[in-house]
Amino acid sequence: MKTARQTSPLRRRAAQAVAQRRERRRAQPRRFGGLWRYLAVIGPGIIVANAGNDAGGVFTYSNTGAKYGNHLLWAFLPILVALIITQEMVARLAAVTGKGLMDLIRERFGVRWTLFASVVVLIANGGTTLAEFAGVAGGLGLLGVPLPVAVIGSAVLIGVVVMRGNRRIVERIFLALGLTFISYIIAAVTVGPHWGEIARSAVVPDLSHPASVPSASYLVDVIALIGTSITPYMQLFLQSSIVDKGTGEKHLRMVRADVISGSIFAVIVAMFIVITTSATLFGPSAAYPHGLGGVGVSSAQQAASALAPLAGVHATQLFAVGLVGASLLAAAVLPLSTAFVICEAFGAERSVQSSFAEAPLFFTLFIGILAIGAGIMLIPGVPIAGVAIGTQTLDGILLPVLLVFIILLANDRRLLGARRNGVAYNVIAVALATVLILLTTVLVLTTIFPGLIGGQ
Repeated sequence: MKTARQTSPLRRRAAQAVAQRRERRRAQPRRFGGLWRYLAVIGPGIIVANAGNDAGGVFTYSNTGAKYGNHLLWAFLPILVALIITQEMVARLAAVTGKGLMDLIRERFGVRWTLFASVVVLIANGGTTLAEFAGVAGGLGLLGVPLPVAVIGSAVLIGVVVMRGNRRIVERIFLALGLTFISYIIAAVTVGPHWGEIARSAVVPDLSHPASVPSASYLVDVIALIGTSITPYMQLFLQSSIVDKGTGEKHLRMVRADVISGSIFAVIVAMFIVITTSATLFGPSAAYPHGLGGVGVSSAQQAASALAPLAGVHATQLFAVGLVGASLLAAAVLPLSTAFVICEAFGAERSVQSSFAEAPLFFTLFIGILAIGAGIMLIPGVPIAGVAIGTQTLDGILLPVLLVFIILLANDRRLLGARRNGVAYNVIAVALATVLILLTTVLVLTTIFPGLIGGQ
């Protein structure tokens, strides 16, 4: 027999409320199922695309705007297509096979190619990590933070986050760092550019350039603009992080959405950096009577500092915040990418979820690269520009090889089955790979032999 307490109206109403809440929770996934699945999968694609807009990328985009104005904005549309195609293949390989790129290269092409790629990645990523800490120091320096505090503090912060946090926390922090890129969009709006001219430049190719810029320099700048958007470490980290997250084939549609949305956001940010520096530095102004057209800037920090007399100190601060966020994100992703690659090459345990005892090589590589990058930055007179050029050359050597591997693996019936590339997809992928291979080859040759391409 039920008691009076159990049959009271208050008790019944409470039970009904609980039942209604449960029903709403059951109904939510059906109503917003696609959104929840996207939010569960989101992360690697957006993180890696934003990491591509690192300190070197910010400098390249700043220099493009200051040197060429809006004339090269049209290049970002093919850059976007190339970025989406390349990263979609990598993401598909990860979701379907559950293996990292180096794992698949070792299994399909042998140990020699794997060791070659691993050594190049270790050297190139180590040098690029140094450049990222230079970006952190430069950005925080504009905000009044001393160099030692900026470098040591950022290295310790990154180390603690990755070593002490689980995968979900690390991923959320990386995503939060990506929000700092919005500062570039705000900075662009602040300087008041000519939006009509920008819209036309974004869709109409313009191959003209200032007469003071030699044809060889123009070609190298165009190649650098394209090459800085698709780097080897981005592809390696993307595939490894998707595998580490445990995302499978059933989530492939959401993985693609993550990659596409991340690529679009990253390219938009890059365009706004060009727009900002174009509007303030390309043409003549009170601070620069002759403008910087045909000259460009020597660093991202110079571009940020130059905004103050033209658009106010807040524009400089916004630019500096974006530079710090970009550099911090890349300074974290690069050592992680390297640790994933080396551990995959040797079949060692690798996961942000693991403890140090479970994955000693993974975390030793991560902390070692992080410490070396930050430590070298503190040495007076370090030729950071020379290191950046050298690592860019190594990346240029590795990228064509990696692209060929990715296309061959994406066409492997044994690996992907029905998920392998189709004919139309292959036509686009091979065409893009061929163009990128030609461009990066020219970039490497002109870097090693500066006088190879001459003329005005």
